[in-house]
Amino acid sequence: MIFDNNTAYQTYRILVSIFGTLGMVVSVSRLKKNKRRNLLLVGGYAVYSVIFSVLCIRFFGFLPFLRSAIVTISAPGVIVTFLIADESLSRHVFCCLSELLLSLYLIVGVTQLTALFGGGTVTDTLLLPAAYLAVILLEVFFLRNIFLNIADTVSGGWGILAMIPCSFFLLVMVLALYPAHYTQNESFPMLFALSGAVLLIVYYAIFQYLWLQYRYRMEEQDRDLLRLQITNIRKQAKDAERRAEEVRNARRDIRQVLSAVAGFAEEGDANAILDYIKEASVRSDTPAPVRYCDDPILNATLTAYLGRAERSGITVEQSLSFPETLPVDSAELAICFSNALENAINACEMLPEGQRKIVIRCIHKPQFMFEVENTCRGRVSFGRNGLPQSHRAGHGIGTRSITAFCEKYNAFCSFSAEDGLFKLVIAL
Repeated sequence: MIFDNNTAYQTYRILVSIFGTLGMVVSVSRLKKNKRRNLLLVGGYAVYSVIFSVLCIRFFGFLPFLRSAIVTISAPGVIVTFLIADESLSRHVFCCLSELLLSLYLIVGVTQLTALFGGGTVTDTLLLPAAYLAVILLEVFFLRNIFLNIADTVSGGWGILAMIPCSFFLLVMVLALYPAHYTQNESFPMLFALSGAVLLIVYYAIFQYLWLQYRYRMEEQDRDLLRLQITNIRKQAKDAERRAEEVRNARRDIRQVLSAVAGFAEEGDANAILDYIKEASVRSDTPAPVRYCDDPILNATLTAYLGRAERSGITVEQSLSFPETLPVDSAELAICFSNALENAINACEMLPEGQRKIVIRCIHKPQFMFEVENTCRGRVSFGRNGLPQSHRAGHGIGTRSITAFCEKYNAFCSFSAEDGLFKLVIAL
């Protein structure tokens, strides 16, 4: 066996693989914000891994340790990283097992290359951490954003997908450690290469599946945007028709007023003229249409949803200040506002009329930020990712759309609920 009877060096390789795998998992995971807790958990796992590995190799041997590592090292690592990760269990298991599988191929591949080219401990010492570092950098700078965007958009199917790396991981472990260590198995290099080729094909198929799901979700959002634009255009057309009707009515009223005034003038009754003009001016007082901003799409969206809120008996308080040029695409910002207001209106409509209230605020100095606050019923539960949870069918789509918008524009997003008030804050 390569590096046989070198307990110290075998321990070093195991520790490099443990910490390298941790780095790989973290590089493609969104972590919770409690950094102190995260460091304590990872540090505790690292201390446990070091002590257990040294003692197990020292008293039971290297091969028995490797055969038990799935239960004693890998399983606790999956649990610890799940506790610090801000994502669902099924998605985390898929991600973690995929990285474990990749780590297994890295350490076995480096060993095979070292043996093939006649290298020793010095070569392996440099090559193994360099391989892990290269993979971590690749994932951080090229794969992280792609994977997180796809993972946030594709919400289902991760449990089934997680069975694939789990099965391959067990297969490669059996090939590598039974009936003997892979360095003593002459057929292992061929089996290792074949399994690697099959694995590449399988993961390419997984990527195609996830990419198709991602594209489908994005096309759904595009269709929602088109529907919103069509709705706004129809509303603007109705508003234009209503205003034209109001102008026609006003002209008719003016003709009637002038005719009446002419009649009073012929009679020489000045007081009647003044009283009639005063009464006519009171009747003609109609509220001017509210204009929230200069952008037509965003203004139509706010007009439609705030008008709907008022028609639903919801008290609306608004303080809106928009810049002349919006910091993001107006259509996407309009969808974000519409989702926030839709959720707020739905929550208010579940309350008695006297308790319905929505407060919407927006400022653009020193930065663009808006807030939507509404009364709500009962206690709002939040998931591990900090998003409000809804157990009703068809709900939660608007929240995911808002978080996708914030992710795209690297915006701060906060959901909170306290004392019967639910608040959403977004800062660009």
